[in-house]
Amino acid sequence: MKTCIITLFLFVFTLPMFAQYREVNLPEKPKQSKYENIIDKNKGFWCAFDTEAGSSIMEMKTNMQFISISFTSGYRFNEYLRIGAGFGGKMYINNAYVRNTKSKFGIPVYANLRGNFISAYDRDGVPFWSVNFGGITKEGLFLNPTIGYSFGGLRNNFFIGLSYTLTDFKDFTNSKQNYSYFGLKLGYEL
Repeated sequence: MKTCIITLFLFVFTLPMFAQYREVNLPEKPKQSKYENIIDKNKGFWCAFDTEAGSSIMEMKTNMQFISISFTSGYRFNEYLRIGAGFGGKMYINNAYVRNTKSKFGIPVYANLRGNFISAYDRDGVPFWSVNFGGITKEGLFLNPTIGYSFGGLRNNFFIGLSYTLTDFKDFTNSKQNYSYFGLKLGYEL
């Protein structure tokens, strides 16, 4: 009996020496370069470039058309709220019959608030809102709300929007007038 126990003991302890070595392949670690942290895309610097064309909509007065380009930049708190400031260039058509200046050009400088109505997290396009408030050289104050559609994802979007502009300036009779414009905006946002 003693010999059986010693033989069994030696067998159990020497068995691992006869086992074959095998290399085990473990799964690879995920590559971090493809990982996108969605929170980083929701905050930080943003900027937008846009162009706009439109016309005033005054009854019983001479209407004036315009084209403009602008650049806006600021801080993005999340996809529902962005705050910024911008400037641009505006050129008027039929200027001589409406404004009290010979210059066809104006430079708008403004503050901007904008955001999305719904989340763009899992959508390629979302409706957005934007409001510009500021002044235009050789005119006065202006307010420019826009409602539109942005497509492309969370960042790097193209957008199209309908805008309304209310501005005041001195007309050719040198009296202060409020003018309303409707416009179409096309742009790109980073």
